[in-house]
Amino acid sequence: MDEYMVVLRLIHIFAGIVWVGFAWFMTFVITPTVRASRQDGQAITRNLFKHSRLLNVMPVTSLLTTVSGLLLYYRISDHFNSDWMSSTAGVVLSIGSVAGIAEFLFGGTVIRPTGNSLAKLGAEIERQGGPPSESQLSQLHALQERMGKSELPSTVLTIVAVIGMAAARYM
Repeated sequence: MDEYMVVLRLIHIFAGIVWVGFAWFMTFVITPTVRASRQDGQAITRNLFKHSRLLNVMPVTSLLTTVSGLLLYYRISDHFNSDWMSSTAGVVLSIGSVAGIAEFLFGGTVIRPTGNSLAKLGAEIERQGGPPSESQLSQLHALQERMGKSELPSTVLTIVAVIGMAAARYM
Protein backbone atom coordinates (compact mmCIF):
# COMPACT_ATOMS: atom_id res chain seq x y z
CA MET A 1 0.00 0.00 0.00
CA ASP A 2 1.24 3.48 -0.88
CA GLU A 3 0.64 5.44 2.35
CA TYR A 4 1.67 8.71 0.68
CA MET A 5 -1.11 8.37 -1.92
CA VAL A 6 -3.67 7.25 0.66
CA VAL A 7 -2.97 10.25 2.91
CA LEU A 8 -2.99 12.71 -0.01
CA ARG A 9 -6.25 11.26 -1.37
CA LEU A 10 -7.92 11.47 2.04
CA ILE A 11 -6.81 15.09 2.47
CA HIS A 12 -7.90 15.91 -1.09
CA ILE A 13 -11.29 14.23 -0.79
CA PHE A 14 -12.27 15.47 2.67
CA ALA A 15 -11.00 19.03 2.18
CA GLY A 16 -12.69 19.06 -1.24
CA ILE A 17 -15.98 17.93 0.29
CA VAL A 18 -15.90 20.84 2.72
CA TRP A 19 -14.77 23.38 0.12
CA VAL A 20 -17.09 22.43 -2.74
CA GLY A 21 -19.93 21.31 -0.48
CA PHE A 22 -20.09 24.60 1.34
CA ALA A 23 -19.71 26.59 -1.87
CA TRP A 24 -22.68 24.77 -3.39
CA PHE A 25 -24.64 25.08 -0.13
CA MET A 26 -24.08 28.84 -0.22
CA THR A 27 -25.05 29.06 -3.90
CA PHE A 28 -28.13 26.86 -3.83
CA VAL A 29 -29.45 27.29 -0.26
CA ILE A 30 -28.11 30.30 1.64
CA THR A 31 -28.03 32.87 -1.18
CA PRO A 32 -31.62 32.25 -2.35
CA THR A 33 -32.78 32.40 1.28
CA VAL A 34 -30.93 35.66 1.88
CA ARG A 35 -32.34 37.20 -1.30
CA ALA A 36 -35.88 36.17 -0.41
CA SER A 37 -35.51 37.50 3.14
CA ARG A 38 -34.22 40.95 2.11
CA GLN A 39 -33.35 42.85 5.34
CA ASP A 40 -33.48 39.69 7.45
CA GLY A 41 -31.24 38.08 4.86
CA GLN A 42 -28.59 40.71 5.45
CA ALA A 43 -28.71 39.80 9.14
CA ILE A 44 -28.31 36.12 8.22
CA THR A 45 -25.25 36.90 6.13
CA ARG A 46 -23.78 39.20 8.76
CA ASN A 47 -24.24 36.56 11.46
CA LEU A 48 -22.84 33.85 9.23
CA PHE A 49 -19.62 35.80 8.75
CA LYS A 50 -19.51 37.02 12.36
CA HIS A 51 -20.29 33.80 14.23
CA SER A 52 -18.69 31.16 12.04
CA ARG A 53 -15.17 30.35 11.01
CA LEU A 54 -16.21 30.42 7.36
CA LEU A 55 -13.71 33.08 6.30
CA ASN A 56 -10.91 30.99 7.85
CA VAL A 57 -12.10 27.49 6.95
CA MET A 58 -12.70 28.08 3.25
CA PRO A 59 -9.17 29.27 2.37
CA VAL A 60 -7.62 26.45 4.40
CA THR A 61 -9.78 23.74 2.81
CA SER A 62 -9.28 25.17 -0.67
CA LEU A 63 -5.51 25.32 -0.13
CA LEU A 64 -5.41 21.75 1.24
CA THR A 65 -7.50 20.51 -1.68
CA THR A 66 -5.37 22.29 -4.27
CA VAL A 67 -1.96 21.38 -2.85
CA SER A 68 -2.86 17.74 -2.23
CA GLY A 69 -4.42 17.61 -5.70
CA LEU A 70 -1.26 18.94 -7.33
CA LEU A 71 0.88 16.42 -5.44
CA LEU A 72 -1.49 13.61 -6.46
CA TYR A 73 -1.47 14.79 -10.07
CA TYR A 74 2.33 14.88 -10.09
CA ARG A 75 2.51 11.30 -8.86
CA ILE A 76 -0.34 9.94 -10.99
CA SER A 77 1.01 11.58 -14.14
CA ASP A 78 4.41 9.96 -13.57
CA HIS A 79 5.96 13.39 -12.98
CA PHE A 80 4.04 15.10 -15.81
CA ASN A 81 4.86 12.40 -18.35
CA SER A 82 3.56 13.61 -21.73
CA ASP A 83 2.39 10.12 -22.76
CA TRP A 84 0.18 9.84 -19.70
CA MET A 85 -1.01 13.45 -19.91
CA SER A 86 -2.12 12.95 -23.53
CA SER A 87 -4.10 9.81 -22.65
CA THR A 88 -7.86 10.12 -22.25
CA ALA A 89 -7.60 9.81 -18.47
CA GLY A 90 -4.79 12.37 -18.44
CA VAL A 91 -6.73 14.89 -20.50
CA VAL A 92 -9.89 14.49 -18.38
CA LEU A 93 -7.96 14.78 -15.11
CA SER A 94 -6.02 17.76 -16.49
CA ILE A 95 -9.24 19.58 -17.37
CA GLY A 96 -10.62 18.91 -13.89
CA SER A 97 -7.34 20.01 -12.31
CA VAL A 98 -7.18 23.25 -14.28
CA ALA A 99 -10.79 24.01 -13.29
CA GLY A 100 -9.96 23.33 -9.62
CA ILE A 101 -6.88 25.55 -9.72
CA ALA A 102 -8.86 28.28 -11.51
CA GLU A 103 -11.53 28.10 -8.79
CA PHE A 104 -8.85 28.28 -6.10
CA LEU A 105 -7.43 31.45 -7.72
CA PHE A 106 -10.91 32.90 -8.34
CA GLY A 107 -11.87 32.27 -4.73
CA GLY A 108 -8.71 33.91 -3.47
CA THR A 109 -8.90 36.97 -5.70
CA VAL A 110 -12.67 37.60 -5.89
CA ILE A 111 -14.74 35.63 -3.39
CA ARG A 112 -12.56 35.88 -0.28
CA PRO A 113 -11.85 39.64 -0.58
CA THR A 114 -15.55 40.29 -1.22
CA GLY A 115 -16.53 38.16 1.78
CA ASN A 116 -13.99 39.94 3.96
CA SER A 117 -15.32 43.32 2.82
CA LEU A 118 -18.88 42.22 3.56
CA ALA A 119 -17.86 41.05 7.04
CA LYS A 120 -15.99 44.29 7.73
CA LEU A 121 -18.90 46.44 6.53
CA GLY A 122 -21.37 44.37 8.54
CA ALA A 123 -19.29 44.83 11.70
CA GLU A 124 -19.10 48.58 11.03
CA ILE A 125 -22.88 48.82 10.63
CA GLU A 126 -23.42 46.77 13.78
CA ARG A 127 -21.01 48.94 15.81
CA GLN A 128 -22.85 52.14 14.93
CA GLY A 129 -26.02 50.65 16.41
CA GLY A 130 -28.44 52.04 13.86
CA PRO A 131 -29.49 51.50 10.29
CA PRO A 132 -26.79 51.68 7.62
CA SER A 133 -26.05 55.04 6.04
CA GLU A 134 -26.74 55.62 2.35
CA SER A 135 -23.03 55.18 1.64
CA GLN A 136 -22.95 51.91 3.57
CA LEU A 137 -26.08 50.67 1.80
CA SER A 138 -24.49 51.50 -1.53
CA GLN A 139 -21.30 49.62 -0.59
CA LEU A 140 -23.36 46.70 0.74
CA HIS A 141 -25.37 46.40 -2.46
CA ALA A 142 -22.23 46.62 -4.61
CA LEU A 143 -20.52 43.90 -2.59
CA GLN A 144 -23.62 41.69 -2.65
CA GLU A 145 -23.87 42.15 -6.41
CA ARG A 146 -20.20 41.25 -6.84
CA MET A 147 -20.68 38.15 -4.67
CA GLY A 148 -23.80 37.23 -6.63
CA LYS A 149 -21.97 37.54 -9.95
CA SER A 150 -19.22 35.28 -8.66
CA GLU A 151 -21.63 32.38 -8.03
CA LEU A 152 -22.03 31.17 -11.62
CA PRO A 153 -18.33 31.01 -12.58
CA SER A 154 -17.48 29.50 -9.21
CA THR A 155 -20.18 26.85 -9.52
CA VAL A 156 -19.23 25.98 -13.11
CA LEU A 157 -15.54 25.65 -12.20
CA THR A 158 -16.30 23.38 -9.23
CA ILE A 159 -18.65 21.21 -11.29
CA VAL A 160 -16.02 20.78 -14.03
CA ALA A 161 -13.37 20.00 -11.39
CA VAL A 162 -15.52 17.39 -9.64
CA ILE A 163 -16.56 15.71 -12.89
CA GLY A 164 -12.97 15.68 -14.16
CA MET A 165 -11.62 14.12 -11.00
CA ALA A 166 -14.42 11.59 -10.64
CA ALA A 167 -14.43 10.54 -14.29
CA ALA A 168 -10.69 10.38 -15.03
CA ARG A 169 -10.26 7.11 -13.18
CA TYR A 170 -12.73 5.38 -15.50
CA MET A 171 -11.31 6.67 -18.79
